[in-house]
Amino acid sequence: MRADVLRGLRIPLYWPAILPTAGLLLLGLAALSGLEVRLGLHWVDDWHVRQAIGIAVGLAASAAFVLVPYKTIIGRAYLLYGATLLLLVAVLVVGSERNNARRWIELPGFEFQPSELMKLALVITLARFIRFRSSYKTFKGLFTPFLLTLVPMGLILIQPDLGTALLFIPILFAMLFAAGARPRHLLLVILLGAAGILPLYQWGLKPYQKERIDGFLVQLGVMSAEGGGGKNAGGDAGGKEADAARRKAEAKRREAMAKDENYQLEQSKVAVGAGGFFGADEEGAGGQVLYRVPERQTDFVFAAVANRWGFLGGLLVVALLGWLLVSILAVAARHRDPAGRLLCLGVFAMLAGQAFINLAMTVGLMPVTGLTLPFLSYGRSSLVVCMLGVALVCNVAARPAYDFGRGDFD
Repeated sequence: MRADVLRGLRIPLYWPAILPTAGLLLLGLAALSGLEVRLGLHWVDDWHVRQAIGIAVGLAASAAFVLVPYKTIIGRAYLLYGATLLLLVAVLVVGSERNNARRWIELPGFEFQPSELMKLALVITLARFIRFRSSYKTFKGLFTPFLLTLVPMGLILIQPDLGTALLFIPILFAMLFAAGARPRHLLLVILLGAAGILPLYQWGLKPYQKERIDGFLVQLGVMSAEGGGGKNAGGDAGGKEADAARRKAEAKRREAMAKDENYQLEQSKVAVGAGGFFGADEEGAGGQVLYRVPERQTDFVFAAVANRWGFLGGLLVVALLGWLLVSILAVAARHRDPAGRLLCLGVFAMLAGQAFINLAMTVGLMPVTGLTLPFLSYGRSSLVVCMLGVALVCNVAARPAYDFGRGDFD
């Protein structure tokens, strides 16, 4: 029996996913080393040490995650989903508050963010629910998968954490589409969701979230500094002083708002540009602009990479992420087990969505949402969950697939 256990521990490693992950982790440690950030009255510069501890925790958890067959993990999907859902409720009651957000549960020497774990729990739960069903191929059958997704999304929005909540959408749609859901049904859901954007903006977002979106639109030129009104219809006969004063006041308000709310974004773009092709001198003016970027150890770590190592450093990050994502798709493409394929596609959507939003946010193509860059940003909850996602892909790759029918989901 002991020999059987030892043979079970001989899990082949999936190097096409492990190597780019290791490269991203090392690059993240290098970017965080020597990066000083002011917290309260003190400067902190040991982010790489803290991140290394998170990597150690992630490696231990990932090793355990690989050893347990993925079908066993899927068998406990609803238990994992329910427990994580309870944690999302608990964080609203007993969670620690920071910057008007309640997202963390304090543990001895560690802060845990349940919303991060919920991303992976949702992937596993949807894979469990979808794998052998066909009900999702009807519009009515989409109700349960959407319910499983929208309930945690709502709890996360209450925290509030818009960025993490948004990630649930690509995870759900990618897994449903891969499983064979009708594109017209998904398109109808998208149209219905688009109709709810304005009510969500008006009544579902916090004031600072609205200002970030408005500021982003101002810097894109979509919303004018005069509030988007263009020429005033009431001023075509010489204009009224009251209208002119109102428009002037509105212009000043918009300009002030854009300057304040876009400060992170503008400083991030300056830091990225200052890096040039090979990187800026840390002691020179180009390197010093990085220290005007708030949250450069978390949300804007790509600005630190691009400033320190220039265009080549940024290109290396994108290349490693691309390598990892392609390797995940390769496992999904060759695996015939519906559950294994869905797990890989869910992890792909989770990592690809998070990386895309963070990179687009850093260079000004999307509003600031507070999402970390996978494997590079400081944030141990996010780091461990991303590592567990790669471990889940390695778990699927290490175990043989079986033919269940003529089609992938027959």
